[in-house]
Amino acid sequence: MRPLFLAFILCLFFLPTIQAVAQKKDQVGFSSIQFQLKGNYPKDFDLQSFGKGDALTGERLLKLEKLNDSTYFAKFFNPFLTSYYFILNNKYYSSFIEPNRNDTIEFVFDKDDNFVINYSGDYKNIFQNSDQYADLLKNYFFNQSNIDTWTRKSFDVKNVDELRDYLEERTEKKQAHLNSSTENTNIREIGYGIIEITDILFAFGLKKEMLSDTNPEKRYEFYQAVLQDKAALLDMDLPMSNLVYREILRDSALNLPDLLKVGPTKYQDYLKRIYKNSLGADESEFYQHLIAMAYLEKMASGNSLTATQQFDVLNYFNNNIYKTSLLRQNELNLSQAVAANIHYLPFPAEKEDVFQDIIAKYKGKVVFVDFWATWCGPCISAFETLKPLKEKYKNNKDVVFLYLTDETSDLNLWHNFTEKLTGEHFYITKAQQKFINDRNNIEAIPHYMLIDRNGEIMHSETTPQDLYKTIDSWIESAL
Repeated sequence: MRPLFLAFILCLFFLPTIQAVAQKKDQVGFSSIQFQLKGNYPKDFDLQSFGKGDALTGERLLKLEKLNDSTYFAKFFNPFLTSYYFILNNKYYSSFIEPNRNDTIEFVFDKDDNFVINYSGDYKNIFQNSDQYADLLKNYFFNQSNIDTWTRKSFDVKNVDELRDYLEERTEKKQAHLNSSTENTNIREIGYGIIEITDILFAFGLKKEMLSDTNPEKRYEFYQAVLQDKAALLDMDLPMSNLVYREILRDSALNLPDLLKVGPTKYQDYLKRIYKNSLGADESEFYQHLIAMAYLEKMASGNSLTATQQFDVLNYFNNNIYKTSLLRQNELNLSQAVAANIHYLPFPAEKEDVFQDIIAKYKGKVVFVDFWATWCGPCISAFETLKPLKEKYKNNKDVVFLYLTDETSDLNLWHNFTEKLTGEHFYITKAQQKFINDRNNIEAIPHYMLIDRNGEIMHSETTPQDLYKTIDSWIESAL
């Protein structure tokens, strides 16, 4: 019987219908998914990896168990509608799950390894059109050319007026393509949301070219143009919007104050100076979303709320979903211990050259370095490929398996992976990662290095052929 590969990774990449979101605003809680194998299922069927989506929406994978050969059970804290996907025999499946729900997915096998999937949940239409949802991202999100394929123009906009016109043209062409490519109204509705969010992110990508200095007024003008009347879309219940919030919160040129020091009311006053009246009738919702996200990002960095800060949360937010999710996230933070092999930003954020400091900790040992990210599917698949290799060297004190990722990786999801993986784990800044990449000609991940006992790089390669044998030979040659 052929071994089957099943990889599950919860993510926040697809947009639910606006109607579905509105119906569940009052729900906060825990959800679970049961994966059930039935029929003549293969006994070596293996749940190889499972993670959780974006920490900035307050979600946390709490439990993952293999109850028996035929049943897997996952429980997680999701105060908002969330999405998940899995890949089975190279085919993609995705759906959503609401707070306080318990969904079941059955895989029914026959004697020839053929199977059917029975989905028990509220989003059957989404599940049945998984490939089309994947195509939405493929068609509208990713762009790796110097030329915008939607406008056939180079990225050379010079001011906010040009940017506004540019985005309008780009959005209209995407919408026209969407309308001509599908008649499914549900997919269209989701697609419109993806287009809006991704075009905001596209504009953010032009920020560096347009704004050569850090003049706050120019930065404010930029955001007012990009987010004009878009507040309704920047909703914490909408997957992918977390990327927008993250970019805003991490833009140092905005000089945002420390939320935990000033409190939410003064923080909102500062935000109003930036966005003025550009957000339309939904501006109060936008501020609540952004400030909730700011709290969650603080907690994702390991901060816990004081009694005064918890009081601020209770008094500032109008929506109970924010109050409850933030306080529950705080409780989870207080109860979570960080393992000794996990190193969260152990160096000053402004220090770029950290790689030598990292490997210096292990001088005299052979160090295998795995550059990866929580959003990188091939990286995660490789963990399982290399699992037997780690088992081979687990008793060799001269061999270290070191995993390095940056802050583009979701922090809570990173913690979930590190709990399952042995080895040493470092979480660094994007600037530090870029410095390492530039210094060592790393252009993509997964990327692997081998450091000899003297701290010198012996091997460095992106996705080598025959990964297990290659890495094994590297280690053997260095011992």
